[in-house]
This record gives sequence, structure tokens and C-alpha cells, in this order.
Amino acid sequence: MSLIKTEIRHVVWIGIIIMVLFTNRVVLAQEEKKHPIDVWLENCIEKDSSTAGMIKCSGKAYEMWDKEMNKVYQKLMKKLSPEEKELLKESQKQWLKFRDAEFKFIDNLYLGIATMIPVMKYGQKLDILKQRTLQLKEYLNDVNDWEMEREDIKKK
Repeated sequence: MSLIKTEIRHVVWIGIIIMVLFTNRVVLAQEEKKHPIDVWLENCIEKDSSTAGMIKCSGKAYEMWDKEMNKVYQKLMKKLSPEEKELLKESQKQWLKFRDAEFKFIDNLYLGIATMIPVMKYGQKLDILKQRTLQLKEYLNDVNDWEMEREDIKKK
């Protein structure tokens, strides 16, 4: 019985070690996949970590994410059927309404005179814009990956 318990302990320890190694690889992979805009923002803030500097860097990063989102949106539109284009247009229109309402909420939520409030607002707004951009990018990647299959389906 003691031999079986020892074997089970070994299996459990091996399982734990594998999980730790796998988790570390996933975390490292996520850290390695920082978007160039995020890297730029981190570097910009490192150069000037004052509140004014963070606001300036965040404002520029927002412009960069907005430009990236529009670029990805246009690339995606070129890959879609007319029906899919209309659906994406409607989706984007609804997302813009959501964004505007969310930004209004953020602006009213963070009322006050603390110096970090503008930085907090920018951070929240950047996250919203970044997430939509990455979502559109994922759609574009999917369409590109499935391009041949999509063509076959359209022919049927």
C-alpha cells in the first residue's frame, strides 16, 4: 500500500510541475505578445512619468489605437461579402454608440480634482478602444485563415 501511495505522490508532483511549467509558458507568451502601441506607451511614460507626461502619452496612444482600429476595419471590410459588410457596419455603428455612452459614463464616474483622474480616464478609454481593435483583428485573422473554405461555401 505504501508503494502505491508513493507512486500516487510522484504522479501528483509531476502533474503539479507540468501545470506550473505550462502556466509559466502561457504567462511568458502573453508578455511577449505585447502590441507595439502598448510598448510605445510604456516607453513614452518611462521617459516622462509626470501626470502631464502620462496624459500626453495616453492621448497619443489613443490616436494610434484609433488609427489601428480603422486600418483593421478597412482591411476586414475588403474581405467580406456584401451581406457581411452590412452586418459589420451595423456592428461598428452599435459599438460606437456603446463607446460614446461608456466614455460619458467614465467622464462622470471619475469626477474630482485629483491629478491622476485624467490618467485613469485615459486608461479606461484606451482599454475599450484597444479591445475593439483586437476583436476586429481577430475577425480579420479568422477570415484570412478560412478564406479558401469561405470561397468553397460561397460557390455552393
